[in-house]
Amino acid sequence: MSRRLETIADPVRLAIVRHLADHPGASLDELAGAADVHVNTARPHLGALEEAGAIRRETAPPSGRGRPRVGYRLAGDWTPPTDDFRGLAELLAAAVLRADPKRRELCALGREWGRYLQGRPGGHDAASDLPFALEQLGFEAGVEGEAVRLSSCPCPLVMPDRPELVCELADAVAEGVLAGSGSDLAIGERLHDPERRRCSLALVPAERGGARRTRPRRTLGRRKRSDDSR
Repeated sequence: MSRRLETIADPVRLAIVRHLADHPGASLDELAGAADVHVNTARPHLGALEEAGAIRRETAPPSGRGRPRVGYRLAGDWTPPTDDFRGLAELLAAAVLRADPKRRELCALGREWGRYLQGRPGGHDAASDLPFALEQLGFEAGVEGEAVRLSSCPCPLVMPDRPELVCELADAVAEGVLAGSGSDLAIGERLHDPERRRCSLALVPAERGGARRTRPRRTLGRRKRSDDSR
């Protein structure tokens, strides 16, 4: 299993394998298009996949002039990895609840993760960076005017007893993305609606001098727990 994961760790190879799962017999040109790379870039990746036994080459019978068409398909015992990590997410959420971390620790982790997703500061655009980072966590996200709109939120699915903790973790990731990019924006008021699986995060001017802005938080449809203030 670890050998297979290493083989498709590269995003180009992963795109090729996933395309072949749905389109067996695809050509080099088709696979390069699916991976959004030039054919000269795709060719060595196909060679690596062949060498690892993940795919096999097949040559069509000659039909007229020119070289026969060469296609590729997955090896018989190969399937692309799943994108459904919900079970693992639920297990990790249960571990978090049992560990009972303080709220500030979760928020600090979220901000750190947001900075990690953002990469180097400078030259970033919040309208594209924030949705991209939040989509990595399973949200559907977009910037509309002066707010980040989230839908299909996984919070009540991953942690049905405490969905607000997942919401706040996502808020902190957004804060980390903005801080890591050197943006002049910050997260202001947040509105969470776990029952409808929708949230919104207001984008406000960041305060200078390191002062922290008070960010009101509202959660709809749930009664605030007595230990939420920790």
